[in-house]
This record gives sequence, structure tokens and C-alpha cells, in this order.
Amino acid sequence: MRALYLRLVRFIAAILCAVSAAVLAALGFAFAEGGLNPRAAACSLAIGCAVASFTLWSYRYEPIKISPPRGWEWAPVILYTLFTLRAFLWLVFWADDEIRVLSPNNLGDISLHLTYIRAFANGIPFWPDNPILAGTKLTYPVGVDLFHSLIVLVGGNVYRTFVWIGLIGSALTGLALWRWGRAFTLAGFLCNGGLAGFAIFKTLKTLDLQDYQTTLAWKSIPLALLVTQRGLLFALPAGLALLCSWRQRFFDAADDGESAEPGSAPRRKRVLPVWAEWLLYAVMPVFHLHTFIFLSLLLLAWFIMHRPARGKIALLVGLAFVPATALVLLVTNSFRGPSVLGWLPGWMQSDPEFAKACLANVGVSSPWLVIPLFWIVNFGALPGFVVWLVVVLARAPLDTFRWSRAAVFPALWLFLLCCLVKFAPWEWDNTKLMIWSYLIILPFLWSRLLSQRPFWQRVVACVLLFGSGFISLAGGLSTGMHGFSIANRSELDPIEVALRRLRPSDRIVAHPDYNQPVLLLGHPVALGYTGHVWSHGYEFAEPQRRVTSILNGEAGWRELAQTMGCRYLFWGAQEREAYPESSQPWREEALRVAFGDWGELYDLANGPGPGQQTSSP
Repeated sequence: MRALYLRLVRFIAAILCAVSAAVLAALGFAFAEGGLNPRAAACSLAIGCAVASFTLWSYRYEPIKISPPRGWEWAPVILYTLFTLRAFLWLVFWADDEIRVLSPNNLGDISLHLTYIRAFANGIPFWPDNPILAGTKLTYPVGVDLFHSLIVLVGGNVYRTFVWIGLIGSALTGLALWRWGRAFTLAGFLCNGGLAGFAIFKTLKTLDLQDYQTTLAWKSIPLALLVTQRGLLFALPAGLALLCSWRQRFFDAADDGESAEPGSAPRRKRVLPVWAEWLLYAVMPVFHLHTFIFLSLLLLAWFIMHRPARGKIALLVGLAFVPATALVLLVTNSFRGPSVLGWLPGWMQSDPEFAKACLANVGVSSPWLVIPLFWIVNFGALPGFVVWLVVVLARAPLDTFRWSRAAVFPALWLFLLCCLVKFAPWEWDNTKLMIWSYLIILPFLWSRLLSQRPFWQRVVACVLLFGSGFISLAGGLSTGMHGFSIANRSELDPIEVALRRLRPSDRIVAHPDYNQPVLLLGHPVALGYTGHVWSHGYEFAEPQRRVTSILNGEAGWRELAQTMGCRYLFWGAQEREAYPESSQPWREEALRVAFGDWGELYDLANGPGPGQQTSSP
């Protein structure tokens, strides 16, 4: 058991470095050749495999002495395993003709990722235009989707690959969480929450188990982030691997302890090679920009407060500066994309939906009461434990707990910064930064506050910290046991055949919805699902007005399509339902290039062909 665990720990670095190298190589090939193709995908994956082999070879003599689970520690390990199997084995699955997702949170997210994966696999020119909004460039960290497309290009099934990437990414995350803070941190990741989950005691008679945090700001991390935000499948294990390496490289701190005492025997450092740290850190922007921001701010804080590490930090940042900056410029369109920074004191404490819930459930409407309730309901006892930890660290002698202070104080400062400044167009996206503060603090809550306490006190603390989150996690996994449909294979397959005659960059006018078949097949549209467009920071009112005018067949429809860069128009089931009063002038004024039971596809640059049916069916 111990030998298997040690091998798995070594594979964390190997797999993460392989994925990083494959994506960097794929970006190089895509820019050089104008897009991805099977040959470029095979070469990129081969480079990734070579880097993985080199990483394993470099660890051949490296001892990794980490104790496997003992006693109660098996509980969060088993729970995490069950969560991973349930959440990712059925991440995407088939039920007869339907393509379904297990989580309702993934109805929109999986559809968006399918758009990116298919677009890359189709060979869309690099750096791509935004598939979901005409006239803009892609401004989204697409590293995992880009890697996914490489597997599709060499013959992998796009849906089954979702499952395998999810399982492997979640397994790597679990191993990295264990190495960072063992069982307590793993439990905290799975069962974060405040008080919302305790609402189950009101519904015991009806056995109404659900994710009680789904409407709150501080949602269940595994359900709302790990399952839906695919970039975290790389960013979490990679970021934790970097933190584990940095605590020894910069602070000479053991996995579970503090710095070595002066005069003690030197400790063998179990750190990543400098080139591996450089690779994982430099490539992070294309996988998860928020994680890159957090790690960069953390390095800045350490550079200021820890003089012995300044040279090493400067070397790492200096080596990573050029590639990391280039990737940041890519995913932000050279900072010409939507503004992501904004002043927002109190984070989401003024959420009108939470205020309505307070009025409905406890009869409270005054902001003086609603705002404190927001923090109590969302975070429960956690702020009290954090204040206790800060007091303990602040009162300790300056020559002790150096690593604890260096980790906790910057993490807490960054969490408070997220409560004042939003780092994304949608304020909830600050959670992607706040979870890093939470994960950094968790191990110290155990080692500095709870580990030496009597057993019953530890049990009470764990119930206060994780009880509500456990209930929400169980409820979320039991919601929608049969999944939620996003498409029908009998509809997608013939549409895919029809769209093959188009170039990957040809933009299409279609009804904006999360499960629009054109988008699911990776072809850019005039306007995609407005929820995605808004959350990415773009205004969609005017594009939506134009698309509605075009699909209703109003005067000047063809000119509007041209101004949006659209040559083709798709008329299928969603369009017939959403625009029942449309005059459909394209039937008489445009060339129909494909049709079937699924609908029709029109070329707006050409008139109707000979013998083309022009009357409405």
C-alpha cells in the first residue's frame, strides 16, 4: 500500500508536467500551421509523454516519505473517492438517444467546453475568434479544453474523454490535497460550508436532501467548482504541488511542520526541479488565470516578507516572466478584453436574492441584520477559528512558526482583498481566488489549533466546520439521479455531417442557447448563450437584438448578418420554437446548402439554387 502511494505521488508531477508541455507544444504548432490537426496533436502528445518520462527519471532516487492514511483519516479518503466516482463516471453519459450530464450546474458549462473542444479539433485558426460572440477574440483560459481536443484529434471519443480527464484530474487533486494538509484539508475541501446544510433538520420528515448551498455565495467547492470549472482539474493539483515544493525550497519547512531548528541535521528537500516549477507556474495562465494571479501575489508577499527566499523567488519569476506574460496576453486579448477589476466592498453581501431569502425565512429585511447573516450563513464557524489561529500565531515568539505566518497571513490578506475588489466581471468568480486562501489556511487550523485538543473537542470542531458542507455535498450528488439532457444524438449526427462543408471559422446565425447544436459541434455563432457572454464580461443586448431581428426576417436582415461576420444561417428546432412568426425570407433569397429532419442551413452569400424549395414546410 505504501509503495503504491509513493508511486502515485511521483506521478502527480509527471502527469502535470506532461499536460503542460503538450499544451505549450500544441499552441506552438497551432500558431505555426494556422490551427490544430491530427499530426500536430500527435506530436504535442508525444512531447508531453517525453516530458513525463523525463520527470519520472529525475525522481528515480528521490525518497518521498509520506505516511498513508491511519485510523479516522480513512473517512475523508473514502468520501473523496466516492465523490470522484459518482461525480465523474457520470459526468457526461448517454440515456438512449439523449446526451446527459449528471450535475445541473454542468448544463451550461459542459456545453461551453464542448464548443471550445470541437472548435479546436475542427482546426479553427489561432488565436481564435470568440465562438460565442461575433467581433471579439477568445478571452478564456482554455488549457484543459485544448488538451482535450488533442486527444479527440488522435481518435479519442469527445464524451468519454470528459470522464477520463475528470477522473484523473480529481485523483491528482485528491493526492495533492493529501500531501498539502492530509485528512483535515481533504475533508475541508469536500465539506466547506457555513450553516445552510443544517436546514436538513427542517425537512427530515420529507427526506428532502439537496445542495443547500447552491443559492449561496460560498458554494460547495467540489460541486460548484471542481465538477464544472475544468481548468481547476489542472490548476488545483498543479498549484498545490507548487505550494508543497515552495514551502521546502523557500522556507525549509517539512510537509507537516515548521522550519528546521538552527544546528539541526539538514533535511533532504523533496521539491520539484526548478524547471518543473517554472513549467507549471509559467503555463498556469492558459489553464486558470485566477490561480496564476493568486500564486503571483503570494510570491510577491513572500518576496517582501522573507528575505532569504528573495533570490530564489526572483529567479523563478524571472524565468517564467516571458512565457507567462505571453499567455496572459493571449487569454486577455492583450488586455483589450472586458475589464475584470472593479471595486466591490463586501463581496456579495448585498445580493438581493439572499436578502429575499432572509425576509422569507427569518423575517429580517434590515441591512444591519442581513449583512451579518450573509457571513454567518455562508461561513458559519470558520471566521471564528481563523481569528483564533491569527491570535495564536501573532502571540507566538517571532523565531517560531515562521512558515505558518508566511502562509496564513498573506492568504488571509488575499481573502480580504477579494472581499473588496472583484477580479472578474461576475463577482462570484472571486471564489476561484478565495478557495486558495481557504486551502492554505486549513492545514494550520489543524496543526496549530486542533491536533492537540481532546478528541471530543476535535469532533465538535469538525462538525461545526464541515457538517453543513457534508450535508450539501450528499444532497448535491443525489440531485437529478438520472441526469439532465443537453442534446439528442439523432439530431447532432446529421447536423455534424451538414456542417462539414463549412470552414472552421465560418460564423453562423442561430438561436442563442446553451445547447445550440451548432455550438455543441464547435462552430462559431453570432451570439451564444447569453449567460456565458455576460459572465465573460461582454454586453449582449445589442447582439441579441440583431440576432432576433435576423431570425425574425425583419427588413435588413441580410445586412445585419454581414455586419456580424455571418455567412450562414441555421434554422432548426430551437429557431422554429423561438421565432414562430418569422417570415423566413432566406428561403427565397439565400442558397440552401443542407436540410433534413433536423432543419436547414442557408448560405447568405448566394441566391437560391435551381429547384430549391422556397415555400414554408
